[in-house]
Amino acid sequence: MKDLYLAGGPYYGIQEVFSRIKGVTATVAGYANSQIENPKKEDVHSGKAGAVECVKVTYNPKKIDIGSLLSVFFTIINPYTDGIQGKCVGKHYRTGVYYTSAEDIPQITYYMAYINCRGQSRPMSEACLIFNEYENEKNFRPPIRTEAKRLENFYEAPEEEQYYLRKNPETYTPINISLLEESGTLEKVF
Repeated sequence: MKDLYLAGGPYYGIQEVFSRIKGVTATVAGYANSQIENPKKEDVHSGKAGAVECVKVTYNPKKIDIGSLLSVFFTIINPYTDGIQGKCVGKHYRTGVYYTSAEDIPQITYYMAYINCRGQSRPMSEACLIFNEYENEKNFRPPIRTEAKRLENFYEAPEEEQYYLRKNPETYTPINISLLEESGTLEKVF
Protein backbone atom coordinates (compact mmCIF):
# COMPACT_ATOMS: atom_id res chain seq x y z
CA MET A 1 0.00 0.00 0.00
CA LYS A 2 1.06 3.58 -0.64
CA ASP A 3 -0.08 6.94 0.72
CA LEU A 4 -0.68 10.26 -1.01
CA TYR A 5 -1.91 13.38 0.78
CA LEU A 6 -4.25 15.67 -1.15
CA ALA A 7 -5.56 19.12 -0.24
CA GLY A 8 -8.12 21.16 -2.14
CA GLY A 9 -10.76 23.00 -0.16
CA PRO A 10 -12.72 21.39 2.64
CA TYR A 11 -11.40 17.91 3.35
CA TYR A 12 -14.84 16.34 3.50
CA GLY A 13 -15.38 16.69 -0.27
CA ILE A 14 -11.96 15.31 -1.14
CA GLN A 15 -12.44 12.43 1.32
CA GLU A 16 -15.85 11.56 -0.10
CA VAL A 17 -14.53 11.43 -3.66
CA PHE A 18 -11.42 9.36 -2.97
CA SER A 19 -13.15 6.98 -0.58
CA ARG A 20 -15.25 5.80 -3.53
CA ILE A 21 -12.48 5.15 -6.04
CA LYS A 22 -11.55 1.55 -6.81
CA GLY A 23 -8.04 0.79 -5.62
CA VAL A 24 -8.23 3.26 -2.73
CA THR A 25 -8.25 1.24 0.49
CA ALA A 26 -8.63 4.03 3.10
CA THR A 27 -9.02 7.78 3.49
CA VAL A 28 -8.46 9.92 6.57
CA ALA A 29 -9.34 13.61 6.86
CA GLY A 30 -6.91 15.81 8.74
CA TYR A 31 -4.39 18.61 8.68
CA ALA A 32 -1.05 18.59 6.87
CA ASN A 33 2.19 20.47 7.43
CA SER A 34 1.15 22.15 10.65
CA GLN A 35 3.55 24.46 12.45
CA ILE A 36 2.10 23.40 15.80
CA GLU A 37 1.55 19.94 17.25
CA ASN A 38 -1.95 18.45 17.32
CA PRO A 39 -3.76 21.45 15.84
CA LYS A 40 -7.48 21.86 16.43
CA LYS A 41 -9.79 22.93 13.60
CA GLU A 42 -9.89 26.43 15.10
CA ASP A 43 -6.05 26.63 14.95
CA VAL A 44 -6.09 25.62 11.30
CA HIS A 45 -8.91 27.94 10.25
CA SER A 46 -7.46 30.94 12.11
CA GLY A 47 -4.11 30.45 10.37
CA LYS A 48 -2.29 29.88 13.68
CA ALA A 49 -1.19 26.39 12.61
CA GLY A 50 -0.22 27.26 9.03
CA ALA A 51 -1.71 23.88 8.14
CA VAL A 52 -3.94 22.86 5.27
CA GLU A 53 -7.07 20.69 5.36
CA CYS A 54 -5.94 17.47 3.74
CA VAL A 55 -6.88 13.86 3.11
CA LYS A 56 -4.54 10.91 3.47
CA VAL A 57 -5.33 8.56 0.58
CA THR A 58 -4.06 5.01 1.00
CA TYR A 59 -4.14 3.06 -2.24
CA ASN A 60 -3.06 -0.21 -3.79
CA PRO A 61 -0.59 0.65 -6.60
CA LYS A 62 -1.40 -2.69 -8.27
CA LYS A 63 -5.00 -1.51 -8.74
CA ILE A 64 -4.62 2.25 -9.33
CA ASP A 65 -1.63 4.39 -10.10
CA ILE A 66 -0.69 7.83 -8.83
CA GLY A 67 -1.38 9.36 -12.26
CA SER A 68 -5.01 8.19 -12.12
CA LEU A 69 -5.39 9.60 -8.61
CA LEU A 70 -3.94 12.94 -9.73
CA SER A 71 -6.24 12.96 -12.75
CA VAL A 72 -9.28 12.74 -10.48
CA PHE A 73 -7.79 15.26 -8.06
CA PHE A 74 -7.13 17.91 -10.72
CA THR A 75 -10.65 17.38 -12.09
CA ILE A 76 -12.33 18.22 -8.79
CA ILE A 77 -10.18 21.15 -7.58
CA ASN A 78 -9.31 24.52 -9.02
CA PRO A 79 -5.50 24.63 -9.08
CA TYR A 80 -5.38 28.24 -10.33
CA THR A 81 -6.36 29.96 -7.10
CA ASP A 82 -4.55 30.38 -3.82
CA GLY A 83 -6.88 29.29 -1.04
CA ILE A 84 -10.19 29.62 -2.89
CA GLN A 85 -12.33 26.60 -3.71
CA GLY A 86 -15.87 27.61 -4.58
CA LYS A 87 -17.34 29.53 -1.64
CA CYS A 88 -14.56 28.28 0.65
CA VAL A 89 -11.83 30.85 1.17
CA GLY A 90 -8.73 30.74 3.35
CA LYS A 91 -5.07 29.69 3.32
CA HIS A 92 -6.13 26.38 4.93
CA TYR A 93 -8.10 25.61 1.73
CA ARG A 94 -5.08 25.90 -0.60
CA THR A 95 -4.44 23.04 -2.98
CA GLY A 96 -1.56 20.65 -2.53
CA VAL A 97 -0.11 17.25 -3.28
CA TYR A 98 2.05 16.00 -0.41
CA TYR A 99 4.22 12.92 -0.71
CA THR A 100 6.24 10.74 1.65
CA SER A 101 8.25 8.78 -0.91
CA ALA A 102 10.88 10.29 -3.22
CA GLU A 103 9.83 7.78 -5.89
CA ASP A 104 6.56 9.75 -6.28
CA ILE A 105 8.31 13.03 -7.14
CA PRO A 106 8.82 12.37 -10.89
CA GLN A 107 5.18 11.37 -11.41
CA ILE A 108 3.85 14.35 -9.44
CA THR A 109 6.24 16.75 -11.20
CA TYR A 110 5.31 15.35 -14.61
CA TYR A 111 1.57 15.56 -13.95
CA MET A 112 1.78 19.12 -12.62
CA ALA A 113 3.87 20.20 -15.64
CA TYR A 114 1.19 18.66 -17.86
CA ILE A 115 -1.56 20.62 -16.06
CA ASN A 116 0.49 23.82 -16.36
CA CYS A 117 1.00 23.37 -20.11
CA ARG A 118 -2.51 22.53 -21.26
CA GLY A 119 -2.98 25.89 -23.01
CA GLN A 120 -6.48 27.27 -23.53
CA SER A 121 -8.87 27.26 -20.62
CA ARG A 122 -12.34 25.90 -20.70
CA PRO A 123 -15.08 28.09 -19.30
CA MET A 124 -15.98 27.27 -15.71
CA SER A 125 -19.68 26.93 -15.01
CA GLU A 126 -22.04 25.03 -12.77
CA ALA A 127 -22.05 22.25 -15.36
CA CYS A 128 -18.36 21.64 -14.62
CA LEU A 129 -17.03 19.44 -11.87
CA ILE A 130 -15.53 22.49 -10.20
CA PHE A 131 -17.17 25.88 -9.81
CA ASN A 132 -14.28 28.28 -9.39
CA GLU A 133 -13.86 30.94 -12.02
CA TYR A 134 -10.81 32.98 -12.77
CA GLU A 135 -10.18 36.00 -14.95
CA ASN A 136 -7.34 35.99 -17.39
CA GLU A 137 -6.31 37.71 -20.59
CA LYS A 138 -6.92 36.00 -23.93
CA ASN A 139 -8.50 32.98 -22.18
CA PHE A 140 -5.14 31.30 -21.43
CA ARG A 141 -4.73 29.34 -18.23
CA PRO A 142 -2.72 31.02 -15.49
CA PRO A 143 0.04 28.99 -13.81
CA ILE A 144 -1.23 26.50 -11.26
CA ARG A 145 -0.77 27.35 -7.59
CA THR A 146 -1.01 23.82 -6.25
CA GLU A 147 1.79 22.98 -3.84
CA ALA A 148 3.85 19.84 -4.38
CA LYS A 149 5.83 19.22 -1.22
CA ARG A 150 7.14 16.51 1.05
CA LEU A 151 4.73 15.84 3.89
CA GLU A 152 6.14 17.21 7.13
CA ASN A 153 3.35 15.98 9.39
CA PHE A 154 -0.28 14.93 9.35
CA TYR A 155 -2.78 15.11 12.19
CA GLU A 156 -6.10 13.29 11.94
CA ALA A 157 -9.25 15.36 12.27
CA PRO A 158 -11.65 14.34 15.06
CA GLU A 159 -13.82 11.27 14.48
CA GLU A 160 -16.97 13.38 13.97
CA GLU A 161 -15.22 15.06 11.00
CA GLN A 162 -14.39 11.77 9.25
CA TYR A 163 -16.74 11.09 6.32
CA TYR A 164 -18.56 14.28 7.28
CA LEU A 165 -20.24 14.72 3.90
CA ARG A 166 -21.66 11.20 4.06
CA LYS A 167 -23.14 11.92 7.50
CA ASN A 168 -24.31 15.41 6.44
CA PRO A 169 -25.10 15.25 2.71
CA GLU A 170 -26.60 18.75 2.61
CA THR A 171 -23.24 20.31 3.53
CA TYR A 172 -21.80 22.62 0.87
CA THR A 173 -18.88 21.32 -1.14
CA PRO A 174 -17.38 22.92 -4.26
CA ILE A 175 -17.19 19.43 -5.78
CA ASN A 176 -20.17 18.25 -7.80
CA ILE A 177 -20.47 14.73 -6.38
CA SER A 178 -23.63 13.86 -8.35
CA LEU A 179 -21.94 14.74 -11.65
CA LEU A 180 -19.04 12.45 -10.74
CA GLU A 181 -21.56 9.70 -9.99
CA GLU A 182 -23.34 10.26 -13.31
CA SER A 183 -20.04 10.10 -15.20
CA GLY A 184 -19.27 6.72 -13.58
CA THR A 185 -16.19 8.02 -11.78
CA LEU A 186 -17.76 7.31 -8.38
CA GLU A 187 -20.15 4.72 -7.04
CA LYS A 188 -23.34 6.05 -5.45
CA VAL A 189 -23.53 5.66 -1.68
CA PHE A 190 -26.15 8.21 -0.65
